[in-house]
Amino acid sequence: MASTATSFCSPPLTSSRASVLRQCQQLNPNRLSFPINLNTAKRAPNLTVQHAPLPLKVLCARGKRGTTAKKPATSDPVYRNRLVNMFVNRILKKGKKSLAYNIIYQALKNIQQKTQSNPLAVLREAVNGVTPDVAVKARRVGGSTQQVPIEVGTFQGKALAIRWLLEASRKRSGRSMVLKLSSEVMDAAKGTGEAIKKRETTHKMAEANRAFVHFR
Repeated sequence: MASTATSFCSPPLTSSRASVLRQCQQLNPNRLSFPINLNTAKRAPNLTVQHAPLPLKVLCARGKRGTTAKKPATSDPVYRNRLVNMFVNRILKKGKKSLAYNIIYQALKNIQQKTQSNPLAVLREAVNGVTPDVAVKARRVGGSTQQVPIEVGTFQGKALAIRWLLEASRKRSGRSMVLKLSSEVMDAAKGTGEAIKKRETTHKMAEANRAFVHFR
């Protein structure tokens, strides 16, 4: 038996090959119980490596998108308020963030001078007044486009309110964005202004198209 094993293992193992064989025998002693010709094994044709099958959970998770967690909103460096930073990020144009910060801070200072109250409280009241409960989204229904009512979450409602406030501010007469934004925020806090009208129009449209709720 020993002579058969010796004739099978040709040429003799060197020190490096012997160390490799010793490591392989330690990993799987049952499969490597006899000597192996490493030179022949390297040049063996049709040598395939069989991997263990992946679990079903891993296969189902492949190609899944949209699972990244949303980053939490950060606060601004002066007021330490997330709502102010949301205004800054949405009024930002062409990467000029210092200009966006300047517009928002000057508008808040103008609100404080005119109302003699906390400008953050006025800003929060304006956003809460403009935030819609429902919104409408265009969907293709039966060959025609219908405005389908959809529910609005807290973050999405605030984003819509800020967008409507900024759009209404830009449509105001005048050249100073600081004065237009501060005036629109103060009007929205009182329950008036174009942003409040936009919210009421959206609610009326959603009520008129409530028959298409099941198409969302």
